[in-house]
Amino acid sequence: MFFHSKHSYFQTGFFLGIFLFYWIGLSFRYYNLTWLIPFVIILIGIGYGLIFFVLNKIFNIFKFSILHFPFSIILWILFLTFGFDYIRPFTFDWFKPEIFLTDTYFGLSKLAILLFFTGVYLLKNNKIISLLLLSISIFLYFYQKPHINMPKLKIKVAFTNVAQNKKWQKDYIPIEINNNFKIINTAIKEKNDVVILPESAFPLFLNLHTDLMQRLLKLSFKITIVTGALHYKDKNFYNSTYIFENGQVKILDKHILVPFGEYIPLPFFQKEINKIFFGGASDYKTSKNFGIFTIKKYKFINAICYEATLEDVYKLKPHYIIALSNDAWFMPSIMPIIQKRLIKAYAYRYKKIVFHSINGYKSYIINAN
Repeated sequence: MFFHSKHSYFQTGFFLGIFLFYWIGLSFRYYNLTWLIPFVIILIGIGYGLIFFVLNKIFNIFKFSILHFPFSIILWILFLTFGFDYIRPFTFDWFKPEIFLTDTYFGLSKLAILLFFTGVYLLKNNKIISLLLLSISIFLYFYQKPHINMPKLKIKVAFTNVAQNKKWQKDYIPIEINNNFKIINTAIKEKNDVVILPESAFPLFLNLHTDLMQRLLKLSFKITIVTGALHYKDKNFYNSTYIFENGQVKILDKHILVPFGEYIPLPFFQKEINKIFFGGASDYKTSKNFGIFTIKKYKFINAICYEATLEDVYKLKPHYIIALSNDAWFMPSIMPIIQKRLIKAYAYRYKKIVFHSINGYKSYIINAN
């Protein structure tokens, strides 16, 4: 559709942006800013609409052809393949062709995606070459398919379903804590080696609650516990992963925050925006790097929610990723589906196995084998 001369590129970008990312605005419900949702959705549509409109104007400057192939079309194919690796508003880079190809038999490498878009364009005018290119893309899917051994650990990836409007309520937090310990004790009875709970499974500054820490440390002699919780250190707030193992605890703080959700990605007026829209809440702080930790000789990459969909995480060396998410912010929506497709695409491309524990959506293990 991007290759039709009479096509409205602004409208395409606008409606793609809205249909894919309307859910971003849903999180404002929990800041008493529901009235902002339609404005956020429209701004997202306008943003992506302008991107496609401006690019079309620029690409149309190049009128010449290469071997009867319009150069403007070559630019579009290159942009659709690589462009959104570099156009990342506020670090948000979920607009990727991978999300449309993940559950197909077309390859997910950049070469395979390039062949796919070229084949799609040629389908109308040169079916033989088109089918050849699409066939090569399918061949690359199987040829480049990774082979990774699962760790020799019995891992329980837990799932919780706490609505976001309950999650941080003072009266409901004890219920969540009791449910967490039920999950852990069940995992022990099932003779698991590791149990993984979602992001903010303990919706409090866990390191400040000595009684909970001691209970978890005691249970860690029976099972390794990986869970999300807040972390308070040096008067700063962190969104973190706690790893309890053999009576010891390791805390890994989030490295990349959610723009406008966990910090204001602007060089000015941060305090004012937080005061006006978020009740004066402070931005979270971050660690200097992505966290890597070891469970019984196996190395894992720590990824908290948004981080699990960032390509840079998958470029790290360990083959295993433990991801913790709270998707209840955006439910009901297609957000978890897009999230899973991005994770699956990157796991395939970089040869990773991802253990993803989620609140608000079914947890899963992504094995690219």
